[in-house]
Amino acid sequence: MPGPSEQLIVSLHRPWRRRLVIFLWLVVVAIGFAAGVFVGGRFFDQTVVDSRRMASDLESMRDYEKVLRQQLTNAELASQVDRASLENVRKLVTSLQLQLATNEEELRLFRNLLQDADNESGLQIGELMLKDSPDRGGTDYRLIIQQKASNQKSVKINIKVELEGYRKGIKETLGLDQLDEQVESSPIAVKLKYFHMIEGTLNLPEGFEPRALRVSVWKASASAHPVERRFDWHVDEA
Repeated sequence: MPGPSEQLIVSLHRPWRRRLVIFLWLVVVAIGFAAGVFVGGRFFDQTVVDSRRMASDLESMRDYEKVLRQQLTNAELASQVDRASLENVRKLVTSLQLQLATNEEELRLFRNLLQDADNESGLQIGELMLKDSPDRGGTDYRLIIQQKASNQKSVKINIKVELEGYRKGIKETLGLDQLDEQVESSPIAVKLKYFHMIEGTLNLPEGFEPRALRVSVWKASASAHPVERRFDWHVDEA
């Protein structure tokens, strides 16, 4: 028998409590797993939704970029067309201004011819115009031959134009057919009633220094005496 200091401890054997604890732990684990699966599923679903939305936004941005690029291309093409149109309009206006200036100059010339108070009859050599022409690489010229008579009839005349100058210090005379490629021969034979205008472009030989133009005009008859006039070389700027 045990002594007075010793106590007898009786422990009840309860196997169901251990099973309950294990069951509760399993329930907790199952709930945690289910919660994790649920939260993870929700997070995955949200991630998928966000990814799809971002992909849709990216595609929309790409489409918008294409639209902007097309608009930029259209604007550049329109700008080029506008520049080309503006240049065409500028050229047209310049051409019309030149034509208008030419017409006004010819109108003044014809008015002067009609209002000329000179009573001298016969062939007359009018003023010579020389103008620099960089576009054609030469010198434009224009000369008027006029006839005054009481009984105005058409007559055949010859016109001879010669350019006097120096080349390498030696005096030289060149005919109009040597200076203007449009003139085939010299003198020029024309039919004249009131007036006749000769014009073209003079292309001087390299090294030639012009001094004066000598013009001779006479009727195409053996007894006709020529009318002559000499012009100093003076070129107006274009």
